[in-house]
Amino acid sequence: QPSVRVTFLWKGRITHSFVPPTYDTSVNAYAEDILARTLEPDGYRVARSVIPLKLLAVRSGLAVYGKNNICYVQGMGSFLRLAAFYTDLPPGEDVWLDHGLLDRCNRCSACVANCPTKAIDPERFLLHAERCLTFLNEHSGDFPSWVDPSWHQCPVGCMLCQNTCPENRHAANWIEKGPTFSEEETRLLLEGTPRSQLPELTVGKLEQLCLMEYIDLLPRNLKALLDRVNGPPMRARKPPASGRAASA
Repeated sequence: QPSVRVTFLWKGRITHSFVPPTYDTSVNAYAEDILARTLEPDGYRVARSVIPLKLLAVRSGLAVYGKNNICYVQGMGSFLRLAAFYTDLPPGEDVWLDHGLLDRCNRCSACVANCPTKAIDPERFLLHAERCLTFLNEHSGDFPSWVDPSWHQCPVGCMLCQNTCPENRHAANWIEKGPTFSEEETRLLLEGTPRSQLPELTVGKLEQLCLMEYIDLLPRNLKALLDRVNGPPMRARKPPASGRAASA
């Protein structure tokens, strides 16, 4: 899946940002429809499942981990979205592999160098999730004081480690043009206007970007994006020492 460029107009300025490929959930319904049309004529059923997708993809041999703990599929890089489904179709023989790492990662540190929060540790496999910008902007609460506004590029998620990865060289410029939010729409989002009070056009744009579930986080995240462009630079402080390890 491509990244989507989204534009915000605010105080006479234009701010471009990107929604990472993994946030477009429309592919789930598309995949389910294909499976249903393929299996149901023979009496088999299909249902969506909620399981550890990255772990299953890697253990089954579909994907391998990158040093950034993101899944990579051969020929696709990390510009993809994983989806899983249950079915009563009898399974064939399967495998359960060790969690593999991209061969290239053993001789490359591009993502380590390009991660401003130092979430990617060259000395261990697991990401320091508590430092990751994606983790921080997908969860509520104030951003830590050591997070510089200049690090933000997405209303949710982050693309810094993926855009610099050589495995994504073929897809790094795969960007679709998304909607533009007017100054009035941007103001409403910054103010935390509830969905029921947003114009239908604005709701449609958020649904197109699959960002409606993050609407409560958008005021904070969008402010950080706009501060990057409109505000004075903030002197970044060194991220604190990591706590306990977080699972990939």
